[in-house]
Amino acid sequence: MTNKKHMTKEAKIAFVKRNHETMSYPQMAKPLGYKNGESVRKFCRVNGLTKGALKGMSFENLPLKEKVKNFIAGKQRDIGEICNKFNVAPKTIIKVINELKAENVLVDNFENKFRLGNAIDKVKKPFKIDIHQYKEKEYCFGAVADSHIGSKYERNDVLEALYDRFAEAGVKKVFHGGNWIDGEARFNKFDIYAYGIEAQIANFIEKYPYRKGIETHIISGDDHEGWYVQREHINIGKLMETEARAAGRTDLIDLGYMERDIELVAKKGKAILRVIHAGGGSSYAISYTSQKYAESLQGGEKPNIVIVGHYHKFDYSYPREIHMIQPGCTEDQTPFMRKRKLQAMVGGCILWIKQNELGVITSLKIEWIPFYSKKHYEYKWR
Repeated sequence: MTNKKHMTKEAKIAFVKRNHETMSYPQMAKPLGYKNGESVRKFCRVNGLTKGALKGMSFENLPLKEKVKNFIAGKQRDIGEICNKFNVAPKTIIKVINELKAENVLVDNFENKFRLGNAIDKVKKPFKIDIHQYKEKEYCFGAVADSHIGSKYERNDVLEALYDRFAEAGVKKVFHGGNWIDGEARFNKFDIYAYGIEAQIANFIEKYPYRKGIETHIISGDDHEGWYVQREHINIGKLMETEARAAGRTDLIDLGYMERDIELVAKKGKAILRVIHAGGGSSYAISYTSQKYAESLQGGEKPNIVIVGHYHKFDYSYPREIHMIQPGCTEDQTPFMRKRKLQAMVGGCILWIKQNELGVITSLKIEWIPFYSKKHYEYKWR
């Protein structure tokens, strides 16, 4: 064990110089053979080993780079002042400064005056994303929902105008979010003019817009047309498609019941467009129902785009990186909706989609085409 008797004065001085940065006076007492830290302090004072002197000794033993770093900490120093301090040439100081910067030390330089920095400069060179790295293709779809044909409040004038716009834009496929007929129930029997499943379907086929080259892909909801599913145990969508074929309408295509995925296939990948007829009542915030739908999806089953029918609203939101679109409706506000203070947003959408060859949706633009009450057009646009 090291003690006072076995250590020479020179050994004690060397010990203090070697350990003063990591050990306190009381910690050095036992190795040096003293009873307490005060005795060590006295020994250091007598032998010129004060804290200031020891700090100076440590500084002198540092590499030049560390000396310069300490010297420019907290105060701006001219390069001449730094050279004089360490008796070196300017090019040596410049080299040291560059070494510090290479080690990610912040050094401010203003007209060859240096100081350790405390702020990071904004990167002036922009970070580039090459959007042309993969070939993109742009295409468009039409989106409508809640036409409720057979209702006294249907807006077939709006549907016809929308399909004119679709044709002008080059739309080839329109996706319908459900409630394509009004159906029959106890509480809407005074709101409809077509009665019976055959009459409702025949009326729909006759009145739904036809434009050469445009297909309409239709989902069926579990309400309105869905009432026939539950009551008559009939596949209402397939029945509509069969009757449409018989009438020469090959443009009306059944997508299925409540929900269907459409694959948007690219050269090296694909994206998923989902058409759903949702359920439940409207919420205070229009986007809330779309957000909750996106939140409810399990990992791995998220589509890229969802067209949401049922709420008679227009809305776009992007929860969980899903493009959620409510495409409005083509039915005026009914007594049922007015009683519940529910707005009908009459209109439809065109979806302009850019997709690269990997299948990634790189851009989605929604063109909302709104319409208003019939009186608006009667008095202002005739």
